[in-house]
Amino acid sequence: MGAPMTRAGVLLFGKPSAATPLLGHVAGLHAERIARFWPAPHGGFLTLPTARRHAAAILLERRWNSSADDGVDIVHAVERARDADLARILMGGEAPGGLMKALGRIGETLWDAAAYANLLKLFADPESVKVLRHMPRIEAARLGLIAKIPAALRVPGILANLPHRPEAVEDLAEAYALALQIHGSGEAARIVQRWSRATSPLALFDMAAEALQPDEFGLVLAPPALPDWFKPVRTRKALNEIALEFRNCLRDFSADLAMGRMAVYAVRKSSSPPVVMALRQDAAGWRLAEALLRNNDDLSDAHLRSLVDVVVASGIRTGESAWKLADRLHNHVCPDCGPAHVPPRNTWRERLALGSLWD
Repeated sequence: MGAPMTRAGVLLFGKPSAATPLLGHVAGLHAERIARFWPAPHGGFLTLPTARRHAAAILLERRWNSSADDGVDIVHAVERARDADLARILMGGEAPGGLMKALGRIGETLWDAAAYANLLKLFADPESVKVLRHMPRIEAARLGLIAKIPAALRVPGILANLPHRPEAVEDLAEAYALALQIHGSGEAARIVQRWSRATSPLALFDMAAEALQPDEFGLVLAPPALPDWFKPVRTRKALNEIALEFRNCLRDFSADLAMGRMAVYAVRKSSSPPVVMALRQDAAGWRLAEALLRNNDDLSDAHLRSLVDVVVASGIRTGESAWKLADRLHNHVCPDCGPAHVPPRNTWRERLALGSLWD
């Protein structure tokens, strides 16, 4: 026997009803599916309240991409179920009050699946829902920004001051993660409470930058223990030899090495080409700052991933320095300083922020 057919698969063999231009305009990518349940001229769908049209799109998307039939009669639920019952179906269980009213404030045009997923995820969050209930108009782009920050930061005082640049919101989320590394996870509630008192985006982001400062100055941490095939460079002579062997400019960093803010290793493993690796220390601890082959050639992705796995397992982080992030936080929201320059970070390799040696 062949593989059992999913509900979506069965629908493909039903006689489709062509979507009218009006349905195409309102429903976008959902139009074909809606036309199968509400045939042309689609009056039963188009005359529904806005919230129920969005509910239909969510349920059809879920049905279409599920391997099992959830048993919901979508047409009956959308057209006849009480708001509270329909909300429970959409949430897959208990639903906080106000979901259907919120769906009525997201516009006439149907959203894509990712935007609906953000809405339902945020509506399930006890803090986020307080903000959503009071938004006169809910926009998918705004929800996308809210979804980028950790749940702990989704409190009204912080959400009210989120800027509109995705890069800025991503940096705020990164600042929170680094602040917990610097001050300890036990300080999470205090940090959120302080940030929630911000009266403007500038105040919020300056508080985030301040949270990246250590409580005590002058602390120098010993580099983490690494496997024996990571050979530390401990003397000026060894540094000169490594610089000559790998044909790089590591000798320019002798002062930082001497002060303990930087550590350099020759990484020699028989199965891979030799690598010179540099670590930098900032307020959040040690981070991977650079890893290169001879002549400053890049490692292959597979080679780099294996190296990163080892250093991360040893307690070394990746990404930008806390100092650079703190400086950029202010620039994101200061009208006199910004907009902040954000380096590319679309790929896994870019997000490592390798090459950031001066900080």
